[in-house]
Amino acid sequence: MSVSAAIAPLSRPARPVDAVVERLRADLLAERFREHLPPERQLAEALGVSRLTLRAALARLEAEGLVRARQGEGVRVLDVREHGTVGLLAHLDLAAKPELARSFLELRRAVAAEAVAAACDRATDADLARLQALADLQAKETDDARYRARDLEFARAVLEAARSFAALLVMNALVPVWHAHPVLADALIADREQSLAGYALTLALLRAKDAAAARDTLRAALEAADERALHALAATSATRKARARAGARLRGAKERPR
Repeated sequence: MSVSAAIAPLSRPARPVDAVVERLRADLLAERFREHLPPERQLAEALGVSRLTLRAALARLEAEGLVRARQGEGVRVLDVREHGTVGLLAHLDLAAKPELARSFLELRRAVAAEAVAAACDRATDADLARLQALADLQAKETDDARYRARDLEFARAVLEAARSFAALLVMNALVPVWHAHPVLADALIADREQSLAGYALTLALLRAKDAAAARDTLRAALEAADERALHALAATSATRKARARAGARLRGAKERPR
């Protein structure tokens, strides 16, 4: 099968590079290519873009750890488990793949527990006052979007109190994943009482200044919250699949000759 037959051209995108990145990233994550991408000229023609646009897209995909372009060997497809970045989770369906959602939450949990443990030794009175102010605002917040945004602000404030530059960089990589999966983010804060209790627990642990106890206590609390979120996410995915099946049956019924 020719490349042009296997790859449909793009539909006149406003930003061709973004469109090419999205198309090829989806194909690479779905493992539709083996070992190498098609030759540059063929791939550009199949997508209906210039080779300059294609090269710009491939440079971004290389930065994500999906491909590697080398003179004389073409564009090699890389093993995402060896070369991919955590940001790729933003482009995967976590609701349909609970093992990915679980691994993402495990990473979040590890970073949070270690950050709180470090902050027990490093947080200043000003840090604690800032965290308390954020928690107080959350207790009064009625808008879901603002509550979700401030939840991230609280997490960042904890990392800043921990004086962990590396952890802040990890959070920068995780935030786009949160924004890409609002269903997961909403599941984690759906129970406002539990969410607010989490803020209170974090502040109590920081004030107690017992790093070991804080690490273990927060990890257990987050694990329980994550399990509730995963259960809610599974229910949402099941509902979505049922609706899709019902829609497919309805379309099939309409298309049948009478």
